[in-house]
Amino acid sequence: MKPVDHNNDDLLLRYLSGSCSAGEREEVELKLKTDGAFKQSYQEYRFIWEQSALSASTKEADWQTLRQRMGFVKTTYQSPMRFLMRIAAVALVFLTVSSGLYLYWNVPGYGRWVVFETGASADSLVLPDASIVFLNRNSSLKFKSAFGQNERYVALDGEGYFEVRPDLNKPFSVDAGPVTVKVVGTAFHLNNNSDVVELNVTEGSVSLSNKRESTIVNQGEWALAGARVLGKGQVTSQNFLSWKTGELDFDKASLSEIAAALTRHFPEIKSFRIEEGSEVLVTTHFKNESLEMITNELQVHFQKNFALNNGVLIISN
Repeated sequence: MKPVDHNNDDLLLRYLSGSCSAGEREEVELKLKTDGAFKQSYQEYRFIWEQSALSASTKEADWQTLRQRMGFVKTTYQSPMRFLMRIAAVALVFLTVSSGLYLYWNVPGYGRWVVFETGASADSLVLPDASIVFLNRNSSLKFKSAFGQNERYVALDGEGYFEVRPDLNKPFSVDAGPVTVKVVGTAFHLNNNSDVVELNVTEGSVSLSNKRESTIVNQGEWALAGARVLGKGQVTSQNFLSWKTGELDFDKASLSEIAAALTRHFPEIKSFRIEEGSEVLVTTHFKNESLEMITNELQVHFQKNFALNNGVLIISN
């Protein structure tokens, strides 16, 4: 373990308080550019400093007391009461620092962890490694503000499409509830909105695993998994990305297939009910069209009525 450099600590505290000299300020700024360990110490001290509500206006007496509490100035024994008060002061500083570091290292949105959330519409973000993630509505992604040296880790809640920047030495993993997805550089769709996770791979290969088993899913394949891998097959439609592209494409699709795609695409449709089936197969394409425009065309193809009632798409003669 690298020994603690109290000179650096003392210098950082004086830098944060604004009480350092011009030469010391230049020294700190140079080290921040060239010394990774020093920069890490600075970030942690700055975080604790800000949470302690201290500033450059701190009185000299308070500054000296802070230095004493953090162990940078030796003091002599004076009296039992003063000794107990010093212990209490050190304990208070320890609790403050511990709480601050715990928040910094563990709580999303407070320190090194970032949580990106979407509301009623889809959105996208660029990760620290320049990978791009598109999130569907009502989804969130948790990740570190700076990835580690050996891994790139994120956690998905909801639905997203990942375009992962290749890095053979630093695998990219996604925690999606009951399963984990690992890649080194590829593109894939992941839906974690239920106990069964859906994966569609559009480029490269993806390792899909849970606590019991794992499988490789290649470009053009889909997989479903929960507590166990439920199935894998060939992708026959790109409609799983309609929330991102705005496109719905049907090639000799049945009435039930189209109804399911519409339910997935439009948030106002919670479920569908087909009162009487049809043997008609439809080939058509929609892009950024409203539900009303789409159902008006489908009514002509299937010779049926499409009506949305309390979130249920009812298809009847």
